[in-house]
Amino acid sequence: MASKVRIQRLGFSFLMAILLLGGCGSENATEHGNTAQTEAVPMKVIRAETRDMPFWVEFIGQINAAETVDIRARVAGFLLEKNFREGASISKGDLLFVIDPKPFQETLKQEQSGLDYNMALIEKARRDYERFKKLYEEGVVSRDEYESYQTQLATLKAQVNDNKARVENARIELGYTRIYSPIDGVIGRVQVDVGNLVGQGENTLLATVSTVDPVYVNFSVSESDYIRAVRNQSAKDSRDSQIRMILADGSEYDHDGAYDMVDRAVDSRTGTLGVRVTFPNPAHILRPGQYAKVRVLFDTVKDAVVVPTRGVMDTQGMKSLLVVDQAGTVHSQPVTLGFEFKEMVIVREGLSPGDLVIVDGIRRVRAGMTVKPVLEPMDAGNGPATPKADQNATTPPQAG
Repeated sequence: MASKVRIQRLGFSFLMAILLLGGCGSENATEHGNTAQTEAVPMKVIRAETRDMPFWVEFIGQINAAETVDIRARVAGFLLEKNFREGASISKGDLLFVIDPKPFQETLKQEQSGLDYNMALIEKARRDYERFKKLYEEGVVSRDEYESYQTQLATLKAQVNDNKARVENARIELGYTRIYSPIDGVIGRVQVDVGNLVGQGENTLLATVSTVDPVYVNFSVSESDYIRAVRNQSAKDSRDSQIRMILADGSEYDHDGAYDMVDRAVDSRTGTLGVRVTFPNPAHILRPGQYAKVRVLFDTVKDAVVVPTRGVMDTQGMKSLLVVDQAGTVHSQPVTLGFEFKEMVIVREGLSPGDLVIVDGIRRVRAGMTVKPVLEPMDAGNGPATPKADQNATTPPQAG
């Protein structure tokens, strides 16, 4: 009986020891858990900087040829030859079309024969006039006889002049049967097939030739944008590139543009001003009729406070940044933004140079948290230059 009581006491003591050990383990676990919760989390931050930010504004423009010429038939006849490949580059003076020249050759021969006949008559009339003039001066013939030969000579001279004009006109019309390119450029599709009658009653369009280097790009700007661009251009070195173009595939064109012409007046219906710029086109990539985005450097903001765009939070239209103070506490800082360029954005209000800002992993951070700032260098990312309108500007850029 005593041994049984002893065994029960030992079992009770063993159970109490296990419970005590378990309690100590729970207290230790709780203590370590509280420590983990209060320990600051390492978080990458950048330091807000000041930079000179170029303000590019984007417009939709249409490409046009510097020169475009319609090739038309100037005389009536059957089209005999086409001496080029459609869509090919041609040079000034290249023979393009031939219209049947035979009728015009015959006309030229007839007019030349009439000229030759009257030239022979005028030689005889001149000799008769000289002879009768001498006889009249000697008193041998009357004045009426003398004046008749004088009139005959003048009449033949007029006829010869008319014959010469007819011959020249026939020669010009014969020349119109061979049609040459008036400019260097690219020729389009043929509008009339060989063998058809052209030029009958109208100057039939045969083809169109356009120059391709350089090209014009036309677009429209608002009055305020125009004034801003002119002021910026006058303040800049003329050698600076201020006009660029984005092609339909999103790539930036290799060559910079230059201002060519501004319309004389503002369109009262739209309040915009037409602008024309030129771009070199040595590879003939640009073609008339294409649409492209034209980017114009309107201004450069000096010493602007900037941060990477990816760090901006937007809550119902309100912009804010996660800023870390000296104690490591995260604050949600409302900010007023300017324009964006190459994944960097101007902070006009709410941030000072040197402030620590969280730009990566902002979804995992909340205001009031304590973090351990890990300073990272600020870069602009690798994305293309993408100008956007100033979000607080009173006159946003307008695309023409």
